[in-house]
Amino acid sequence: MLQVFHESIRDARNLRLLYTHCVLDLKLPGDYSDLLRMDIVYCMSALDKLIHDIVNFEMVEVYAGRRNPTQKYLSEPISLMNHAMHSTMETPSQITFDGIVRLKLKHQSFLDPAKLVDALGLVWQVQDKWLAISNAMQRDRKDVMTELKSIFQRRNSIVHEADKDPISNNKYPISVADTMRVEEFIETLGDTVHNLVR
Repeated sequence: MLQVFHESIRDARNLRLLYTHCVLDLKLPGDYSDLLRMDIVYCMSALDKLIHDIVNFEMVEVYAGRRNPTQKYLSEPISLMNHAMHSTMETPSQITFDGIVRLKLKHQSFLDPAKLVDALGLVWQVQDKWLAISNAMQRDRKDVMTELKSIFQRRNSIVHEADKDPISNNKYPISVADTMRVEEFIETLGDTVHNLVR
C-alpha cells in the first residue's frame, strides 16, 4: 500500500515536471497551470487512498484477531445486508469481511483533518492522533492540521469550482513552489501515518 502511495505522489510530481518542461524548457505559448492544479488533486487522492487502504487492512487484521480492536471499531455497525450478500459466496471470512469494509468505506473521504483521524480511530488506539502525527513529523500539531485543511480547501476549490474567484472569474494563482510544498507535506504525512498505525 505504501508503494502505491509513493507511485501516486510520483505521478503528481510528473505533472509538475511536465508543466516546468512546457513553460520553462519549451517556452510553449498558453497557460499550463492546470497541470499544477492536477498535481494537488493527485496528491490528495493519493493520501485518501492510503488512508482507505490502511483502515481497510487494519480492520481485517482486527477481525482476524491479529490486532486489538479500538472502541470505535467495536461500535462500528457492519451492515447485515452486506454480510448476507457476501456470505452467499464461498470465500474465506477475512476476504468477505474485507469486501464488506470496502463497500462501507468506499464513498467516504478522509481528507479533512477531523475525518482523517476519525477513520484512523477504527484501527488506532492513540487518543490525540494529531499530536502523535505532528510529533512524529517534528512539527506543531496545529500547524499540521492547518496545512492539511488548507490543502484540502484548495483541492476542493480546484475540483468543485474550477479554482476560480467567484467575483472576477479568474483562476486563483498557483506556482511550482505551491505544488512542491504540497507534494512534500502530503508524502511526509502519508509516510508518518503509515509508520505510526502499521
